[in-house]
Amino acid sequence: MKEWREVFGTEAEQPEEFDTTASPTTVYRRRNIKKATKEDADGKKITGWQREEREMSREEYDRLTLMQEVVASNTTGIVESVTQFQKDAVIDEYTQQLIEEGLI
Repeated sequence: MKEWREVFGTEAEQPEEFDTTASPTTVYRRRNIKKATKEDADGKKITGWQREEREMSREEYDRLTLMQEVVASNTTGIVESVTQFQKDAVIDEYTQQLIEEGLI
């Protein structure tokens, strides 16, 4: 995966976060997409989209989307596990406090 770089494009519509159609081997990932105007060499104003963009291989993109799907499908289970862990920690702390105070 390459580093992020600043890009200005003149697409009619706002570009998507991922472009999987421009190249058969490369996926373009974009962030911080903002409508912008700049001047060309002749001083003519051009309206387009300023953004950060980086390239990744199809394999990197496939791994990224798989990880996102796994996280999305397991989010509920993860939250429940963390919540149960926090409850257990509170009970353990309270029990330890009762022991230290000689109440149990």
